[in-house]
Amino acid sequence: MKAFTKTTEWDWLAVKNVPIKPLEEDLVPINFFPEKIQISPQYFLQKLPGAIPELYLRQGVYEKLITASNDLPSGYKFLIYDAWRDIKTQQALFDILYERHRQQNPNMTVNELQQLTLKIVALPSTNLLKPSPHNTGGSVDLTIIDSVGRLLNMGTPFDEASIRAQTTYFDDPLNVIRKNRQLLYNIMTRHGFTNYSEEWWHYDYGNQNWAWVSGQSYAVYTGTSPQFAWHSPF
Repeated sequence: MKAFTKTTEWDWLAVKNVPIKPLEEDLVPINFFPEKIQISPQYFLQKLPGAIPELYLRQGVYEKLITASNDLPSGYKFLIYDAWRDIKTQQALFDILYERHRQQNPNMTVNELQQLTLKIVALPSTNLLKPSPHNTGGSVDLTIIDSVGRLLNMGTPFDEASIRAQTTYFDDPLNVIRKNRQLLYNIMTRHGFTNYSEEWWHYDYGNQNWAWVSGQSYAVYTGTSPQFAWHSPF
């Protein structure tokens, strides 16, 4: 089992400067593979603006996720918390976390609060060539459940905004939390995904996060949204 890759300090400016050569690829629903993939659409369940009950990924990302699921131990499944994300949801997440930090750190400057918030939530962006990662359909937030539906112990809940959420925070190789995070990390990176090092649950493929971490010269996924026939029927 390979060791975690410790990345350099995350640099959002460098990430957003990665060029994108757009690949025309649809978003597809990921709700229909219960043998290996379960969903728990957290932001819909928590009633955040823009969140919908069906989760979407780019076609190529979903196919990679299906292939990756074949490497899970017998009976285990991926549990998906979030995938494609509406800009309204992104804005709500950013605003909520920023306000929480502001209340907890009344002496921080606006810039300091923004940088602290960016550890967990990317800036909302309507610029298709500098998109928020989840808005591309190339990001997925997930964990693993065992053969009877129990969440593996990953050390923190999904979306915990603390240092303990960093993928490599638990460094004892005998620690069950580290082993569980390592299992998820190994499976996902073996199939071409990259991890956002501040969040054990966040993986990318094809977007600017992925290109920056993996050293690609360009990304292929811009911002996008699902196409619903009755939004623009004619």
